[in-house]
Amino acid sequence: DLYRLLSLFLFSQQIVLKELEEKHKAIDALSKRSKEAEAAFLNVYKKIIDVPDPVPVLELAQQLQLKLQRMHDIETENTKLRETLEDYNKEFADVKNQEVTIKNLKEKIREYEQSLKNQAENLAQEKQLQLHNDYAEKERKLQESQDSMSSRLEEAEHKAQSLQTALETTQAELFDLKTKYDEESTAKYVSG
Repeated sequence: DLYRLLSLFLFSQQIVLKELEEKHKAIDALSKRSKEAEAAFLNVYKKIIDVPDPVPVLELAQQLQLKLQRMHDIETENTKLRETLEDYNKEFADVKNQEVTIKNLKEKIREYEQSLKNQAENLAQEKQLQLHNDYAEKERKLQESQDSMSSRLEEAEHKAQSLQTALETTQAELFDLKTKYDEESTAKYVSG
């Protein structure tokens, strides 16, 4: 009879030890998952820190503004030249006794005006086209950069939220498991 009790006690002790070992393994697994979730969360946080600086784009915008100011200065200079030519025309019109000279001078002025007009128009068109192309390209790159940044930030926030949820769940499971383990250990210790 004593032998039966001893065998039953040893058998019960083996079952308890086996259960404790399995619970210990489960706690280790949850601890490992918790550490992995924390590491992944830090990795996502580092990626968010590496979002590119918008200063280069702002510098390009400033360069475009300077080009626009230069184009305005050229237009102002052309206007002054046209006004000067108009003054010359008035002076030449007063010299009525030199018709041949006046005729030649007017022809030269007309040619010069036409040449100046053509040059000014070509220059303005080229500058405007270049400015438009540069601005469109910079605007496209800025939009792409903003879209990429928004997408990366949204993805990182989503991952961070998922990892935070997983971390909280894992920590809750670990806490519950440790609590049950402590309760069972206490109960068995008291009953023993």
